Amino acid sequence: MIAFLLATAFAGDPCPIDLRFYAYTPAWRDRAADLAELESKREWIGFSHHDRDGRVVVRRVIPGSPADAAGMKKGDAIATIAASAVTDGKGLNAVLDAQKPGAPVAFVVERDGARTSLTVQPGPADPVFLGLVNRAEKAECRSTDIQRVDEPREKALEAGVFDANKGFRCTDAHTSVGEPFQSGDVVMVRGGHRLLFTMPGWRTMCVAVKDLDGAKLTPESLDSVLEELTAPYVRDRHENP
Repeated sequence: MIAFLLATAFAGDPCPIDLRFYAYTPAWRDRAADLAELESKREWIGFSHHDRDGRVVVRRVIPGSPADAAGMKKGDAIATIAASAVTDGKGLNAVLDAQKPGAPVAFVVERDGARTSLTVQPGPADPVFLGLVNRAEKAECRSTDIQRVDEPREKALEAGVFDANKGFRCTDAHTSVGEPFQSGDVVMVRGGHRLLFTMPGWRTMCVAVKDLDGAKLTPESLDSVLEELTAPYVRDRHENP
């Protein structure tokens, strides 16, 4: 397992296309049990960052993430992780990848001219969801963000993603999931045997869990899902900016 950080999209991209990602687990499923059964395991901390003047600066803390629970704030400059000094994102990731899975991670951040110690307990995360976010960040012309599914969006998903028997609507959920979702939103819902991906108003697809687990969960497999799901939207944004 590795600690996953949401990478940073930089201003000045030649044609930035915003994608907002939502991961949703219906109330009748046990999310922890679902993740525990997967071959591929991931942990996350939950903040994005950028390099600035020889420092790693927190760009955004994901609400409800382990970083948020530990008190990390936007604008914090990370001085050390596990007592190791970090000066750029590459060094930060190297230190985090070397940490023992499941162990708390000690951060020292600079905030308002003073140093503050934070202890972050990495939490289990869906490897497919975070993998898609990471691949989208690395793709040219796409900037991404992770959003929380609030109550209005939860109601829209309950009404639009599932049929009367609580099965996935794998072909037309994008036509049933309406407001408050908007263009550029990407939703992933994990079921017992399938994953449903939808871009409301654009596209819906389902993929078997076994086809995105273990050795089959690769950058190439995630790129394939992301391309198939988002291509119509991305193409439209290019043609109609």
